[in-house]
Amino acid sequence: MSNSNFRVIIVGAGPVGLYVANALQQANIEFVVLEQEKTVLKPAGQLLFVWPQTVRLFDQIGLLAPMQEAAFQLYQKKRTSGIDGRVTTTSNFWGFMRENHGYPFLLILRSDLVRILYANLKRRDTHVRTDTQVIDIVPHAHGIHVKAKDGAVVEGSIVIGSDGVHSETRSLMQRLAIQSTGVDEGNPMQSSFYGLFGRASIDQVKIEPGVLFESRGAGTVIQCSGTRRTLHFVTLTPLPSRVTERIRYNTEGMETYATSIADVAVCPGVTFREIWKHADKSTTVLVNQEEGFLSHWHHDRIVLVGDAVHKVTSVNGLGMTCGLHSAAALANELQSLSAAMPHDPTAMLFNQAFAKYQRIRESECRAIWAAGRSMVREVTRRSRVNWLWDTYFLPWLDMESFAKGILVSLLLIRYGHILTYIPFDEQGGRITWVRRCKR
Repeated sequence: MSNSNFRVIIVGAGPVGLYVANALQQANIEFVVLEQEKTVLKPAGQLLFVWPQTVRLFDQIGLLAPMQEAAFQLYQKKRTSGIDGRVTTTSNFWGFMRENHGYPFLLILRSDLVRILYANLKRRDTHVRTDTQVIDIVPHAHGIHVKAKDGAVVEGSIVIGSDGVHSETRSLMQRLAIQSTGVDEGNPMQSSFYGLFGRASIDQVKIEPGVLFESRGAGTVIQCSGTRRTLHFVTLTPLPSRVTERIRYNTEGMETYATSIADVAVCPGVTFREIWKHADKSTTVLVNQEEGFLSHWHHDRIVLVGDAVHKVTSVNGLGMTCGLHSAAALANELQSLSAAMPHDPTAMLFNQAFAKYQRIRESECRAIWAAGRSMVREVTRRSRVNWLWDTYFLPWLDMESFAKGILVSLLLIRYGHILTYIPFDEQGGRITWVRRCKR
């Protein structure tokens, strides 16, 4: 049973929302998760990059073993020419991660990660409510009411919106902000790129396992990697113009797009045409990939986390990691508030905690967001300059490969967040973690 002096309503049962729930469970803070889909456990979903600092977060809540069992390791990244498939650079960056930090770099299916996080929740049958679509949020002097489409009203102290890039929580929060302050930030999430998330049989498309191939220089970036049984691929192509509304593509649109990039070389001897021929069309989706960064992360008793507040394309593999570390930072502030207050905190105290969370994470997230925004434009640009860079300069100036990946380790990975209230025997490597928890 929880001894919490307040109750948290989490909207969205994706990886970030379920990690928040696990973090609050460890802090003995009462919570409920609201998910609009009929089930949390869906078999579909893309392959997710789990960086070493994020593997460390899962280790802290006791999930390292099931993570490693479900995931597989990447050892190399090979950049290839989208024109002829030639390998231009080979990076062993990921293979150095355990030596640097004590934790590996993993790839895991989103569905497997959700399953692991969900299974770790005690009383999950009552703490996670599916088929619950949020339509309104009403703060009041002593708490907050969340209204669902089916007429149900869920009561709590605060709402955490982890419902993704198309966040309804964000929309409702912004509406309340306009009413009380007159400030209308609008929707910052805009799409300049679109592409496919899909999979194919590894038996039919021969791709070297344990390697991420990144094809670039042909106007589209294609990333693919082979697991034990499956080839997973992601493509990104610039849209003709920037899009602000959500677009749902049909099968015809997906086929038209795939045809337009069919001749792009993915790796030596393999074009996208061959991958598409053997792709599982029933699980492949064509989507716009939004980018955006919110200026106001919270209002009144509502706070946002993950893609609801900062969203990058999939090209740098840091979207989920960024969201999970924001979730850890937010959980730390809520645990500190719960420990300090003998009664339900006021809206002002919650807002102070939310503001501190944003101060801690905003500059860190913006740096990752800006780098990802720049990267996707670089790798999808078709130009002579880019060809010269990839062919003659990048092999010698690759920051990922330099000195066993030490620059990325020093500038990014070692600054990973941690839940400050959970002692554990963390693993370490030759580079010391900046943020440590008490044993």
